[in-house]
Amino acid sequence: MASFDEYLTIGNIFLVIFFLLILNQLIVLYQFRKMPPGPRLTSLPFIGNLLSFDSGDGFMKITASLRKKYGRVFSVKIGSFKVVIAGDTASVKELLVRKSADYAGRPPLHSFMRSTFDGKDIAAGDYSPAWKFHRKIFIAAIRRYLSDKQVVEKTIAEQATKLMQYFEDQSLKDFDPANVLMESIANVSCHILFGKRFDSSHSDFKELLKLNDDFFSDYDINTQRFLLDFFPIAKFFPFRAYRLMYEMIDQVYEILRRQLKIQEKESSNSAEVDSLTGSFLQEKAAAENEVGAEERASFLSDEYMLSNMRDMFVAGYDTTSSTLRWAIAFLVHHPEIQKELQNQLDEVVGKDRMPNLDDLPNLPLVQAMIMETQRLGNVAENTLPHYTLKDTTLAGFRVPKDTIVFANLAQVHLDPSCWENPHSFNPHRHIDADGQLITNTGNFLPFSAGRRVCAGEALAKVELFLFLSWMLHKFTFLPSEDGTVPDLEGHTGLTHFPALYKIRAKKRSL
Repeated sequence: MASFDEYLTIGNIFLVIFFLLILNQLIVLYQFRKMPPGPRLTSLPFIGNLLSFDSGDGFMKITASLRKKYGRVFSVKIGSFKVVIAGDTASVKELLVRKSADYAGRPPLHSFMRSTFDGKDIAAGDYSPAWKFHRKIFIAAIRRYLSDKQVVEKTIAEQATKLMQYFEDQSLKDFDPANVLMESIANVSCHILFGKRFDSSHSDFKELLKLNDDFFSDYDINTQRFLLDFFPIAKFFPFRAYRLMYEMIDQVYEILRRQLKIQEKESSNSAEVDSLTGSFLQEKAAAENEVGAEERASFLSDEYMLSNMRDMFVAGYDTTSSTLRWAIAFLVHHPEIQKELQNQLDEVVGKDRMPNLDDLPNLPLVQAMIMETQRLGNVAENTLPHYTLKDTTLAGFRVPKDTIVFANLAQVHLDPSCWENPHSFNPHRHIDADGQLITNTGNFLPFSAGRRVCAGEALAKVELFLFLSWMLHKFTFLPSEDGTVPDLEGHTGLTHFPALYKIRAKKRSL
């Protein structure tokens, strides 16, 4: 009887490897039958199509070759997951709007689960009764806050006033506006989230800001974590990207827990609710005292509230401050547009006061400026990954249940079939012949769309309008003293943000 060693020859090993590769190809071809086109023959066991991606900074760059070869809707296998990338306008609208219910899930990626107590939040949580309940409360609280224009304007005006003073203190010298913009927007977010109890004067504030900034801006670590998430087994190994995430998440939640305890104590002694966290606590108390509301009360556990507090803080300041940084960069590049905006502000607002929300309908160019900044800056190049809840279709192709789907919003915003000269900065493209703002093109999706549309969209629009209109009304932004203008290439972490730059702020003579 032949021993095992007799069969363990180099020839037989190669034969087994060859057989496994053929078997892998057959499995892949079967799994991806009738799905969008993609690199099938280069799919390798375990890693899938990882080697088919390009090198580069950002999703647009790493998928450039695949888009060129397979079109704007294609599919790949990454680790254990089937992945579809939708980049043409029609398919993005189909998955986000027309078939929103089919694509409303979130994939069970380890970084999502670990950072949200197994998906107990709005951004990364899967589509479920708990998710719908929390989103409803969240949006209701935001609407309630925005309904009192006087409170909104006072909150933002306090931070905008400090920001204006900072610009003035620079005395026409070079400075980087990144940190002061982040701090200003984060203060507004904290006021909404915690009331007046937690702002940049608090000992934990700067630590929380730094932790989240590091989390968003480190491209290499985010890329490593993004790739590891497609391999569920990776969570059992001590990868540095995961270790750093654990440390950051644990520190963030430690700070938020302290604030939650303070809020619980204060809300029990007061009937007045002046914060988003207070709204959650009030809802929790009502559920606990209501017969038959056990499930609703379970949806308001500390883990749900902590996750949503983190969502509000993170999403509430990073994207908005990055958008304002892009706006300043574009204004420095286009002084003629900056002058137009200031002329409209002077005409509508005058010289004796600062802009307010009542001015918004009469300042279409300011709104168009914000829209064009969002379109070309593309802070959110892609939506967070969607996950199919059932077998469905996209652009006529089969998309099976449990497929990860990305909507590439940047491609929609840069689509030449939707936008004339899409890479040119032109706010006037958002204004019609009558001077009115164009808001219904369907090709403008900075906040995504459908069931997963950004819950903080309304608040972000108010913040962007008030901060930008105040800045332009009082200052003109100039290149640095040596004539250098901001780089418009940008970097990509979890969001797409401008490279660090320095500019000057010249106070206007009003």
